[in-house]
Amino acid sequence: MNYFVNAHHYAATALFLSLILAGNIPVGFHRKRFARFSRPWARCIYIPILANIVLRRFLGLGYSIIPFTIMVVLAGQLIGARIRKGDTNNQYGERGSISG
Repeated sequence: MNYFVNAHHYAATALFLSLILAGNIPVGFHRKRFARFSRPWARCIYIPILANIVLRRFLGLGYSIIPFTIMVVLAGQLIGARIRKGDTNNQYGERGSISG
């Protein structure tokens, strides 16, 4: 029975980290449209962190997974920000987003 509990913990951890990575790539892509340190830019960072906390609690993972979560969030945000999909306009509008 102990093996099943450990196997479930590893599976839940792998599922959790993959969901976090997959969810932060589009958020990072969306975040690059906003001016740095603007309110929408900050929302793109803090809302996924709150979602990570809720998902971690829902899956029953402990506090020891938090450093890995931070690394995966940063990796997803950076991967998403580096996606170039026809972005030629880099001008920011008055509300902090790219106009166009």
